[in-house]
Amino acid sequence: MMNEKRKSTRMDIDVKLQLNPVKNHKNVEGLTQESFDVKLVNVSRDGLAFMTMEELKLNTYYDVNIVLWTKETFDSVIEIIRMESIEQRDEILYGCRFIGIRPADQLKIQIYEILNDVEA
Repeated sequence: MMNEKRKSTRMDIDVKLQLNPVKNHKNVEGLTQESFDVKLVNVSRDGLAFMTMEELKLNTYYDVNIVLWTKETFDSVIEIIRMESIEQRDEILYGCRFIGIRPADQLKIQIYEILNDVEA
């Protein structure tokens, strides 16, 4: 069994997420669309993971609007820090960290984490 190295617990979540490239970031190029939906896989106070067929580069930044299970939303900027091909699904799994997330929005995720632990 592998030890968890993350500071925050990641929780599975099944929602769609829309990414918008940060306009002034030079590494965002070659996208097929200006903004696009991805499947959010998990979320934590410090970051998130999503899957898409779109090929994105490491160390690129995107504006996101996240909708939690309660239908509460918050905006943040994410940086792509990890990618992994999922061959059987023909998709790529991306790991991201939040850049400049507000403490109130981190609290929303923490409440989701507590409720998720109670249900488990």
